[in-house]
Amino acid sequence: MEVKRILIASVGGQGGLTLARVIAEVAVLSGLSVRTGETLGMAQRYGSVVSYVQIGSRVYTPKFLPGEADYLIGLELVETLRNIHYLSSRGVAIVADEYRPPYTMSFENPKATRNDLIARLKSILPSAMIIPARKIAVEAGNPRALNIVLLGAFNSIAGLFDQNVVYEAIKRVLPRKAVDTSIKAYDMGYAVAESLKHSIPI
Repeated sequence: MEVKRILIASVGGQGGLTLARVIAEVAVLSGLSVRTGETLGMAQRYGSVVSYVQIGSRVYTPKFLPGEADYLIGLELVETLRNIHYLSSRGVAIVADEYRPPYTMSFENPKATRNDLIARLKSILPSAMIIPARKIAVEAGNPRALNIVLLGAFNSIAGLFDQNVVYEAIKRVLPRKAVDTSIKAYDMGYAVAESLKHSIPI
């Protein structure tokens, strides 16, 4: 398998690092080579968190350069826009409609709304898939599973992993009490992306 580069953009407390761990576990269970790394903001919670994941037959390093990501998984709109330059010209963005503005936004653009950011993102990248991930996670019974909703959407688009292998990785990485609702969140995210991807120029 040729190397696939995935950038996960999030803020602290959203589960971006956990998402990277689950993807890495799926890759290992699938017999692939994987490397992960991250860059953390100053604040543990609500600070910027960027995770790099490379998977393939042979991978030697986690990090890659701007313009090289095949996939951008954005758990928050501001962080997605900050990191969109990592996406290659043929890359795909799967983004939660989550808006958790950092403190500095009150000075930079205090009137910015969720819809403003979505419109800006779509103007830059019309093919970006916007997922109501928080809403789906709540419906699945696990409000903290926004990251796993996006995992489902990502695998629908990328088609890299067998579903049963993903379920096994979720069981291995997440706490036992969160497994059932997380698998449900994954399935719902996958189904939503399946319904959307034919109407988006990916």
